[in-house]
Amino acid sequence: MNTNIVFLLATLFSIYSGIQFGYFDSHTPPPQFLISSLLVIIGIPLIFFRKIIFKNKTNYKLHLIIISVNLIIVLLCFSPLLN
Repeated sequence: MNTNIVFLLATLFSIYSGIQFGYFDSHTPPPQFLISSLLVIIGIPLIFFRKIIFKNKTNYKLHLIIISVNLIIVLLCFSPLLN
């Protein structure tokens, strides 16, 4: 459960910074891209350790939803249609 709280807070900060600063910068990656990328990179291996980390299915489903939101943010930053 602590893992989901940390992931949720970082995701909310990523969404907030995306709204405040925009999803595109000139030549540097935006902060929400960096945060979401790190959460996806860290979150995917945690899925493989689900028996140890996530004791019930609700926490596991919440983790999958948070990882999916972060993946959408990363893909949004890469989207050529919005650049």
